[in-house]
Amino acid sequence: MTLIGITGMLGAGKGAVVEYLVENAGFKHLYVTDFMKDVAEGRGIVPDRNTYHDIANEFRGKGPTALVEAVLENAGDESEKIILEALHTVPEVNFIKEKGGVVIGVDADIKTRYKRIQGRGGDKDNVSYEEFERLQKIELSSDDPNKNNLASALKEADFYIENNGTLEELHSKIDEILKKIET
Repeated sequence: MTLIGITGMLGAGKGAVVEYLVENAGFKHLYVTDFMKDVAEGRGIVPDRNTYHDIANEFRGKGPTALVEAVLENAGDESEKIILEALHTVPEVNFIKEKGGVVIGVDADIKTRYKRIQGRGGDKDNVSYEEFERLQKIELSSDDPNKNNLASALKEADFYIENNGTLEELHSKIDEILKKIET
C-alpha cells in the first residue's frame, strides 16, 4: 500500500491536494471528517465543527492514534494507493510514517484560508473571521498529545507546501513531491 497523510490548517488547500492526487495519481481518499460525521449521525448528533472536535478527542483519548487507526480500518486492499486527510497531531503523523507512509503538510496565510472556507460553504466553514481565528488558536497547539496540535504536526511532515498561489502552482508542487516519493 502506498500511504500519504495530509496535515495542515483549515482552508490551506488540503482538499485541493487530495483532489489532485485522487484524479491524477489514482489515490483512494479516506477523510477523517467523513468518519466523524458517520459517528455523529450514528449517535443522533448534529455534525458540526464542535462535534467533530469532541469526537476526535474522544477517539484520541483511547490512544493517540486511535482515530487514524479507525479510519484506516476502511482502507481496503493493501495494494491500493491511499491518501488520509487530515492528521492533526504529531502521534498521527508519526503513525503514518511508521506504516511506511509519507506526510504532506499544507499551509497558507490566514486571510487566504478564511477566504477559501467562506467560498466552499461546508458544515465546518460557516464562521466569522473572529471565530476562525479563535478556532485556529485552539487547533494550532496543545500540550495534550490527544488534542489538535497542527503547528507541530506541520513541522513533522515529510513535505511542506505553502499554498498562497494559484491552483496550477499547487499542482506543480504536488508533482514535485510525487517524483520524490516515487524515487
